[in-house]
Amino acid sequence: MSVWGFTSALALLSCVGLVWAAEPPDRSSAAPPEIIITSQTLVFKNQDNTAVFEGKVVLTKGVFVMHADHMIVYFDGPSASPSPKGGSNASAPPKPATPDLPSFGNRAVSVIDATGNVAMQQGTKRAKSKKALYYQQEEKLVLTGDPEVWEEGYRVTGSKMTMLLKEDRSIVEGSRVIINDTKSAPR
Repeated sequence: MSVWGFTSALALLSCVGLVWAAEPPDRSSAAPPEIIITSQTLVFKNQDNTAVFEGKVVLTKGVFVMHADHMIVYFDGPSASPSPKGGSNASAPPKPATPDLPSFGNRAVSVIDATGNVAMQQGTKRAKSKKALYYQQEEKLVLTGDPEVWEEGYRVTGSKMTMLLKEDRSIVEGSRVIINDTKSAPR
C-alpha cells in the first residue's frame, strides 16, 4: 500500500490552470526550502556533477513530496556535467551556487530527473507519472508517461504536462478533464 493509502500520487498542480501550482513564496523574507532526498542507495559522481538515487527515493522540498524508483540530481558546478538530454556544457564557465537555490557545496541543483512510479503530493493536490523533470532555476515541472493530476472535484490526464510554477500556469497536451459534482457521493 502506498504512503497515501491507495495509489501513487503527485503534487504541484492547480485546478485553475487545469493542473495546480502553489502560491509563490515570499522570497525576500524567507530562505528557500531545503531539499531532502532519501533512498536505498546513492552514487555521487563528483566529476559528472550528478547524484544517482535508487530504490524507494523520496524527495521533500517544503510541503512538496516526490516518490520515485530512480532519481538523478544534476548540479551546476565547476566540472563539466552532462545535461539530462545527454549534451555537455564543458565550454560553459562554472556557475557558483546562487543564494536563492538549494546547493551542494558550491553547486546549485540544476535539474532533478525522476523515473519509475513517480508520485507527488502537495497538500491535497496529487499527481503521478512515469517520468518527471524538475528544472530548479525556472521552477518548471514536466510530467510524461501517462501523467495524471487530481484534487477533490477534478482529475486531469494528458500525454505531457508542463507546470510553470513561478507563473502559476500549466500546459497540458492531449488533455482530458473530469469534473465531479462535489455534492454527490463518489462512485
